[in-house]
Amino acid sequence: MFLYEWYEYCPDCSQWHYDEGLRGAATGDGKTTFIAAIAIVEFAGPPQIAPKSPNVVISAASWDQADELFSKAGVMLGGRDDEVHEAPLCGFFEVMDAEIKFRDGRPGLMKRIAAVAGTNEGGLPHLFIADELHEWGDVGSKKARIYTVVGKSTTKRKTPRGGGRKLGLSTAGFDVDRSFLGSLYKLGKKSLRNPRLAPRLLFRWHEAPDGLKFERKADRVKAVKAASPGAGHMWSITDRVNAWGKPDMPAHEWIRYFGNRWVDVASESWLKDHPGAWGECEGTWTSRSTNPFVLAVDMALNRDSVAVTRVEELPDGRYAISTTVWKPAKDKPIDHEEVWLYIVEQATGEGFRGVVYDPRFFELPARMLETRGILAIQFDQHPLRMSKAVGWTYDAILGQRIVHDDDPELSDAVKAAVKMPQERGGFTLRKSKSKRHIDACIAMCMGLYVLAEVPDLEEAGPNLW
Repeated sequence: MFLYEWYEYCPDCSQWHYDEGLRGAATGDGKTTFIAAIAIVEFAGPPQIAPKSPNVVISAASWDQADELFSKAGVMLGGRDDEVHEAPLCGFFEVMDAEIKFRDGRPGLMKRIAAVAGTNEGGLPHLFIADELHEWGDVGSKKARIYTVVGKSTTKRKTPRGGGRKLGLSTAGFDVDRSFLGSLYKLGKKSLRNPRLAPRLLFRWHEAPDGLKFERKADRVKAVKAASPGAGHMWSITDRVNAWGKPDMPAHEWIRYFGNRWVDVASESWLKDHPGAWGECEGTWTSRSTNPFVLAVDMALNRDSVAVTRVEELPDGRYAISTTVWKPAKDKPIDHEEVWLYIVEQATGEGFRGVVYDPRFFELPARMLETRGILAIQFDQHPLRMSKAVGWTYDAILGQRIVHDDDPELSDAVKAAVKMPQERGGFTLRKSKSKRHIDACIAMCMGLYVLAEVPDLEEAGPNLW
C-alpha cells in the first residue's frame, strides 16, 4: 500500500501526488530493505519512474549508518565485484564503497553521505533518502540541517513527473517536542486529521495504540502487532512479548524498538527505566491553608533558568508539586528582585514551613528573607546530600506519592534530568546533552526531602545543613 501511494500520479498537474514521505515502524520491520528497493526502482527502473541521469542520495546520522541502507541496495544490484551472483541485476552496475553507477557508462549515480550540513549537498538529487531520522538530533542541529540542505536541492531537479522528492524512515525517538524527527512526526499526525496541512506528505506510521500498560502481557501483544505489519511473519510475536523485563532490554528501549512509541524522557534520563512513572503521578488536589508546605528555590545568574517549586503535603500522604520558572530574555538577565518578591508573596499561611535554598546564588536574598521573619533553610547541593534527596524523590515518583498537574515546565525538567552515579552509592542529577533546564526538578528534590524527612523545621532552624 505504501508503494502504491508513493507512486500516485496526477496527470492533470503532471507531478507525483506526494513529494515527501515518512514511514515509521518497529525495529526489524524490513523498512530499510524496502526503501532500498525503492531507491533501486528510482535509480534504474522504468522511465515512468527513473529519470534520465538519476541521482539518488542516501544519508543517515553517521557515515556508517548511511551504509546500512546503501549496502542493501548494493547487494540487490550484485554487490562489489559482482560477488552476489544470485542477484538478477548482477553485472549491470559498478557497486563501490560509497557510489553506484551504471556499468555501460550512462549518466546516473546513487551515493551515500553522512548528515553533516555544509559539507555535503548531494548535487541535484531527484530522490533524497534519510535513514533512521531519530538519530538526527534536535530541530536546527547540524545533522538535522542536512535534511534541509539536500532536501532543498531536490526542488531544483525536474523530472518527467514533477520535481525531486524526499523519503524518510525511522523508529520512534526520545523527544517528540524537540527532535527533528518529532517535528515531522507531529506534522504527519496532524495531516492525517487534516490533509490540507500537508497535502503532499505521505505519512505512514505504525505504532502501539495509546493507553496500553506494557507490564501486561496482553497489552504487549497488541503493541507489537500494531507497531509493524511484519509481526508474526518476519519475527516471532512471542519472542518480543517475552523480552520485556530482561536485563538487556530496559523498559524504555522495549517501548521504542518493539512498540515504536515515543519515549518522552531523555535517552540518559534518570527515569528511562520507568518512562511512564511521571505521567502516572498526574492528578488533581485541593490545597488548604493548613497543609504543610515549603518553597524550594534553585537560583541562577544569567543563562540558566530559575525555579521556585512549592511542595505541599496533602492529608492523604501525597506531596503536591507546582512550580514557577523564570528564563532570561534575549540579552537580559533574570530579574532576581522579581523572583524574591514572588517568594515573599507566597511564603505565607498557617501551613508555611520555610524557604529551602542553595546558598551558592541565594545567600544574600536568604538573609533578606530572614529580616522579614521568613524562615530560610540552607540546603547545600553537596553530592552526598543531593543523592539522598534525589533518591527519596525517585522512590516517591515510582510509588506515586507525588501528584502534579503536568505543568510543561516542571514535566520537561523532570524528564530531561540525567542520572549521575556517585562513588559512595546513589546518584545525583545533571543536565542532558540537549542542555534542557532541570532547575524545577532540582528544586522539587530539595523541597521534598526537607518537608518529608525533617520533622520540625522551626526547631532545626535555618542552618539545618
